[in-house]
Amino acid sequence: MGIVIGIVVPAILFAILFGVLIALVHIKPDMLTNNPTLYKTIVPKLILISMIPSLFILRHYLLNLKYDKTGRGLIISTFLLGLVFVAVQFSL
Repeated sequence: MGIVIGIVVPAILFAILFGVLIALVHIKPDMLTNNPTLYKTIVPKLILISMIPSLFILRHYLLNLKYDKTGRGLIISTFLLGLVFVAVQFSL
């Protein structure tokens, strides 16, 4: 259950933030023409920002609910998202 929560919540937040970015680019198209590497610089930052709610959820499950196995799943998924961040950051 923790792995599912740890992947779904950041994925939803990333989709929302990326949608806002796309909307901003469509509102102001010269922003993309002035900076062609916009997506290469913003996407890794969006991945990091989308990991933040997982940490609060992790704290809630470990301290308040005492669900250790769910907390372990959240830690694993957060670690995997960190690896995705590193892969995206250094591949671009």
